[in-house]
Amino acid sequence: MLAWLGFPGALAVVLIAVVMSVALVTVKSADFIHQLTTHSAHGRTDADKKEFLLVIAHPDDESMFFLPAILNLRDKVNFHMLCLSTGDFDGLGEIRSKELKAVWTYFGFNPFKLSILNDPRFQDGMKAVWTPDDVASVVLKYCEDNVIDTIITFDDYGISGHPNHISVHHGVKHALTHASSSSLRKVHAYVLDSTSIWRKYIGLLDVLFVAPSSGVVVAIAPWVNHQVMALHASQFVWFRRLFVIFSRYTFVNTLSRLAATETKKAQ
Repeated sequence: MLAWLGFPGALAVVLIAVVMSVALVTVKSADFIHQLTTHSAHGRTDADKKEFLLVIAHPDDESMFFLPAILNLRDKVNFHMLCLSTGDFDGLGEIRSKELKAVWTYFGFNPFKLSILNDPRFQDGMKAVWTPDDVASVVLKYCEDNVIDTIITFDDYGISGHPNHISVHHGVKHALTHASSSSLRKVHAYVLDSTSIWRKYIGLLDVLFVAPSSGVVVAIAPWVNHQVMALHASQFVWFRRLFVIFSRYTFVNTLSRLAATETKKAQ
């Protein structure tokens, strides 16, 4: 359809579309972040910083998938992270834990708000499925101990289909469904949307395909993604270097509210 423009003209049209989409999505991102940061499960005022908890499965999940959300929230909330395993599949659990702590320091977060579990119930591996009850128990305890307002975690596909990611999702969902106290039942949870494979690897171009109703968070800072992934030195192999360049999750997070009856599938 754009053939009559020639290649330079067609490229210019695409670039204009991307720039306009980035501008629109950036405005939506600011509105969505404001919406996220005004909710409180514990009666905090709008002026109070809320307590946000990111629940992940392995060290490096935060840098590979959730970086746009982290960059947008880090100065606006008190940020916590609960990592359910050390990522010890290759016997590197101790090293990977230290790498995650280095990333936490890079962001300037409170070291007491990072929890990395080394629990036999949560073993890293493609064949390891963690039970919803076990995941829910540690999530609920963390929320109670730290008066959490909002949780962010994986959706029911877990971006890559990794069973540990999926287990985290089901555990968080189970936790919210079975929360006993009224304050815990008021905790909001959002899941990071998985997408089709072609959208996953088109980088910033994914802004062209973000649905108008999406809770979108955007960050145009791929150099930060490279820096924090480089701190995960044991994992920063060639295909993860490519992931940093081409992944939509370097630039865009779309978050959906998690409900007990959620049946959302990857788009």
